[in-house]
Parts: sequence; structure tokens; C-alpha cells
Amino acid sequence: MKISCKNAESREKQLKIGTEILIKEWNKDTEKLEIIVEFQEGDELFVKRSGNKIHIVCKEPAHYYRALTQILCNGEVYENKEKVFFEKNGVMLDCSRNAVFRVDKVKSIIRMLAKLGLNVLMLYTEDTYEVVEEPYFGIYRGRYTKDEIQEIDSYAYIFGIELVPCIQTLAHLHNALKWQGMENIKDTADILHVGKEETYVFIEKLLCCVKEAFSTRRVHLGMDEAVSLGLGNYLKNKGYEKSSVLIKKHCQRVMDICKKLDLSPMIWSDMYITANTGKGYYDIEDNLDCSGWEKPEKELRLVYWDYYHKDTKIYEKMIGVHKQISDNVIFAGGSWAWNGMAPNHSKTLECTISALQSCKENKLKEVFCTVWLDNGAETPIDAALPGIALFAYLGFNQSYNSEEFALEFKNCTEGYLEDFFVLDKFDSLFLDGESNQAEDNPSKYLLYQDPLTGIFDYHIKESGIDAKKYYSDLKIKIGECAARCDKYSKLFLYYEKLAEVLSGKADLGVRLKDLYEVQDLSAIRKICENEIPNTIESLKKMKILREELWMYDAKPWGYELMDIKLGGVITRLESTKRRVFSYVNCELSSLEELENERLPYFGEKSAKRENRWNRIISGCDLVDTI
Repeated sequence: MKISCKNAESREKQLKIGTEILIKEWNKDTEKLEIIVEFQEGDELFVKRSGNKIHIVCKEPAHYYRALTQILCNGEVYENKEKVFFEKNGVMLDCSRNAVFRVDKVKSIIRMLAKLGLNVLMLYTEDTYEVVEEPYFGIYRGRYTKDEIQEIDSYAYIFGIELVPCIQTLAHLHNALKWQGMENIKDTADILHVGKEETYVFIEKLLCCVKEAFSTRRVHLGMDEAVSLGLGNYLKNKGYEKSSVLIKKHCQRVMDICKKLDLSPMIWSDMYITANTGKGYYDIEDNLDCSGWEKPEKELRLVYWDYYHKDTKIYEKMIGVHKQISDNVIFAGGSWAWNGMAPNHSKTLECTISALQSCKENKLKEVFCTVWLDNGAETPIDAALPGIALFAYLGFNQSYNSEEFALEFKNCTEGYLEDFFVLDKFDSLFLDGESNQAEDNPSKYLLYQDPLTGIFDYHIKESGIDAKKYYSDLKIKIGECAARCDKYSKLFLYYEKLAEVLSGKADLGVRLKDLYEVQDLSAIRKICENEIPNTIESLKKMKILREELWMYDAKPWGYELMDIKLGGVITRLESTKRRVFSYVNCELSSLEELENERLPYFGEKSAKRENRWNRIISGCDLVDTI
């Protein structure tokens, strides 16, 4: 294979290394290929192949790899032209919700991003990166060492991908602030004490470590969702001050540190909006005049994050407000991997199409797809791939075409898009085939809820849905997905087992209570002798599969909590079996839990969504100490 750069010879070595890496993955014979790459300014990506001769016109290396993927996946005669809608388009990988991804896993993600043509990868690390002078920072959490980050950074460079640190310098720091020695810089349990010199000494330590580890000068400083800003120790020590003033003062101090270190910062925008309006982030009036607001410095980039809306008018309004308070607006959407046990691709699809349409019309230069893993990274990272691929597809195409996108997804990820969309069915139990825009997540609370307490059983019974059959049918469908694709077979085998567990457990409490009320002890005994043991065995196998996925993708720290959560379900099923057996054997006069009335957990018009494990497992407090 011969690669020559027409007007950028210095890039030839970089392209050859990256190309050889990707060709090994494809396992294709490319020895006779002659690739001419022409780099030029502009917003077009052109590719043409005729036999072994290939011509690519692109702006940067990341786009070259997208073109290369198209060539090698579309036969010996191929021609295509695309428009590059965004100067920067990438992914933010959440490495702070217990799963810190292994270096090799991040490298595999980088290769996939290259095939898609994406040019930015952010590592979201609240406290999961090494700060030499702060030994407790990220301790027992699997934090990245400086060497690990530099290894990832160098690998990303090969494919023209900028590795950007995404840290926190105000809130979301409870894991760092809980340790000894942090009291003097703490406002609340989660928020730094603004205005204190010790706080800015600490922040400078963080930023110095970031500068040393990452080659880029760009840095995401976080600063979002500091809802109690100034209402803890700050209030006690200095009295009340408006949060809009505090956020501006704090930003200025952190900006000064960034200037000193030659760093180019961005922050999440919500605090500037909520602090100025006194309302929710999206509670913006039409044609709002922001001229009297407290505003950041012009060079500070503001990241508008929105994962929720399919109405383009909301994006138009929010982008308009952002443009009033910053000349540098970045958009962050999301691939819904934080809904519980399974992804919500229908939500991702509808919101992303609307969001990126608005970004194009408003000529935003940068967008990225967040992959949050709230509540302990319960959803495996590979389940989020469709949302990541969608940002790439819409970054090079004006509108969405489902067939084209499915083909691109297959070429770049080696998976079948329709298989991944089957995973949506885990949380579509109550939706009668409709897309899950309400963000329901029954697969989570029906997995974790106690079978005797039955906190969510009212909704199963009221719906009239045969949950057992629903999840049994889903198990068959997912089994077909597992058989279709070797690369993601373990992912789908895990989900196949989850469906099997839910087929035995989703309505277990409802059936036990109904049989208890009519005193059908024979049927109750059969459940204890057959169904519960079968569900326990399925759950044990599912738990092993989840552990294998986790340990392949991420460092071991954090899995202990997943282990405890899944192990707790097994324990409670075993306890249920013993307790119910005691009743049918006349050792107990009653089962008090089954005599208790089942009340609705959710309001009549609210989404059937509960993502807090401690609220799912019991009506009692898991932690009740202040």
C-alpha cells in the first residue's frame, strides 16, 4: 500500500501508522492500493476509488479516516462527496461514575471515532486523574495516571483526534471533598468554597496536572449544577451573595489561572443562566433580553447541554440566549446510556436530529455527544454506540436517512443498528410500541425492587400487561441479536439474561400477592420450588456476564457496587423463598409484607422512571446519618 500526501508530506507518516492499524482490524488485502490524499481548507470531504487507485480530498486526518472507511467498505468502484458541518465534532466519555475505562478500551473507542470521522474525545474525570500533590484525589476510584493519559493522547493524535480534559472546578466534587484535609476548601459536600485562596491553590494544582498530561491547551472546567453555591460554609463565613455574582467571580479567578498556564477553557453554561434567571435551565422566555446579566469573559467558551427535547424551537431559543452571553457557543447532546440498565436510543435519535439541525442552522462550530453513566455505569458502554455514530453521521449529512445510517453504523462499529435498537424494549413495557420520550426505566426498578415489598407492583397490576410474556419474548429477540454479531455477542448475551431474569421477576410480587389473597398455597409453593430458583440461577449467570463486560471495559474499582446491587437481588430472592416457604409450611401465621396495600409510586401523568437505587430497594433509608 502506498500513501502520498499531495500538499502535506509531513502528515504521511501519521496517516500510514493509523491506516495500518485500521487495516489490521478490517483484515483486508490492501497491498496494491495507491492512496493520494489532498489536504485543503474547506467544508467538503471527497473520496473516489477506481480499482486500486484512491483519491481523497479532506481538511484534516480525522476526515481522511472516515473516507478510508467508506472506500474499504464499499467495493472497488466508489465515489462520494460529503459536507463537513462542524469544525469539531466528538464524544465525551464519562469516567467518573465508577467505571474508569481501561487504556485499551479507550484506544478501541478512538479507532471507532476515527472510522466515523470524529476529531474530539473528552475524558470526563471529576477526580479520576492523578494529582501528585493530592494523594486522596481519586483514591480507590481507578484514577488515570499521567502516563496512561499521555498514552491515550499519543494514540488519539495518530488518528487526528484531540484528547480534551473535562474536569470539575466548582461542583460535582463530592468524591474528592469527602476525604480528610478538604474541610478548608469546602462550601457544601459537593461544592468548592469560592473566594478562598486555598480553593484556587487547589484548582491550580488540578490544572497544572492537566496541562502536563494532555497535549491540547483546551480544557473543560465543568462548573455545572452548583445549585447550592454560596449556601454552605460560604454563607456562614461571608453572608449571602447572589449566585450570579459568585459564579462570575469564581470564573474570573479560574480564568486567571488558565491564562497563567496558557490553557483555553470552556464551561457548562447552566449556572450562568439559572443564576441570572432564578429559574430552571430551560425555563427561558421567548425573546429574552440578556443585556443586564452577569456574563463571563468573551474568550470563555460556554457549552449548552441539552439531551431532552425534540422541538427545534427550544434549541433555537436556547442557542439565541447563549449567543447573547458568549461569542463561543458549543453544543453538547447525549447518547442515552444513563437511564438504568438499558439505553434509550429512541430518545437519543429524536433529540439529536432536532438538536443538530438547529446547530447547523445557527452555524455552531463545535458539537459533541456526551455518554453519561449516572448511578454507577449500569449500562455497558458499547450499548451507547448508536448515539455516538449518529453525531458523526449528522456531522457529514444534512438530514437523517435511516438506511444510510444503518450501513454507516455497520461499517464503523461492526454491529447491526437494528439489534441495538432492540435494547430499547427493556424500558418500553408500558409504552405500547411508542418511543420512550418519557424516559421510563422499568427494567431497572423491576430488577432491583424487593419481591415481597413490591413498591412498584401497583403499576404492573394496573397496566394489565403480561410482563412475564413481554420479557420472555424480548429474551428470544435478543438471543437472535447475540447470534448475529460476534463482536457484541457478550453484550447481547448479558441482555438476553437480563430479559430472562425480568421474565421471572418483573411481576413476581404481583403474582405472589394475588395468590396469597386467595390462599392458593399450592401455586405459591410451585413458585418457590421452581420459578424463584430458576430466576436466581439466571441472575447468577447474568451477574457473571456483567462482571466480564465490566472488567474488559473498565478498571475493577467501582464494580464492587454493581456486585453488591446485583448480589442484593439474589439475596432478597433467596430470603423471599425461605420466608414464603415458612408460610406455606405453616411456620408463619401470615406474610405481613403481602398484606400491605400497594400504592402508586408514580403520579398519574408522570413518567414511570426511578433511577435512584436506594429508593427502589426499600421504603426505608439506606443511610440515615447526617
